[in-house]
Amino acid sequence: MPLRRSVLFYPALSTERWDEALTSGADMIVFDLEDGTVPTRRMEARQAVLPLYTGDRANTDPLRLLRTNHPRTEDGLRDLLAVIDCDTPPDGLILPKIEHAEEVRWVNDLMMPKHPHLELVVLIENPQGIRNARDIACATKGLDGPQVTCLFLGTADYSASIGSDLGWDALASARGATVLAAREAEIDAMDGVWFDPSDEAGLKGEAARIAAMGFTGKASYDAQQIPLIHAAFQPSAEEVDWAERVLAAVAADPLGTARVDGKMVNQSIARRARRVLERR
Repeated sequence: MPLRRSVLFYPALSTERWDEALTSGADMIVFDLEDGTVPTRRMEARQAVLPLYTGDRANTDPLRLLRTNHPRTEDGLRDLLAVIDCDTPPDGLILPKIEHAEEVRWVNDLMMPKHPHLELVVLIENPQGIRNARDIACATKGLDGPQVTCLFLGTADYSASIGSDLGWDALASARGATVLAAREAEIDAMDGVWFDPSDEAGLKGEAARIAAMGFTGKASYDAQQIPLIHAAFQPSAEEVDWAERVLAAVAADPLGTARVDGKMVNQSIARRARRVLERR
């Protein structure tokens, strides 16, 4: 499975930045037909950006995603129909402002006949979406066609919807709900943007905290943030060494009484160790 530590956004009309996006170092790049495009130019943006997704793909390229408008709006429907008509579609879609699992399944049904291998990144941005996060994350489980691969908390829109700031305490419950829903569905969990590219210390601190919560990635509008984001989700050499020693000790101990660095380790600790190694 590809890593989804970072997602980097560009306005859909910034087509001249396509090559820049591909070499940005981000795990996922997104050209944005929703918030990144004024409504009066969305038709123009569709026509301009979708042909770029037909280019050759290298193994080192990031996942190429498209952020559509909400699927129940006219612009969203036009976005989806335009993707259906593509011979070579984006690798996946970011679906904004999702509140119900039925919205995701509807997109799955639309895309399945023509593009069954699309991935769906579902963006939750209001209390209704948080309340239904588990069902949304699991919306495509057991279905053929495009699959939800990542649950994405849009922190800016969510905070606006509840009238809070972007502080840690205000967003803690929504972040917790997002991680729990993603883990139950066995998919990735993406956190929102750090909006001050000059505040590297602030980004490092927040990224470290969300990684400790169980998030697997963080969004950005600035390519300079990507190395700092990746560092937060990349296990250190010490963590990798610990995880390998835990797995070796547990495998060698049939009684469940193994110790590593003086601490007891068992199958539950081994599961944590495996997750560390998955992030290498």
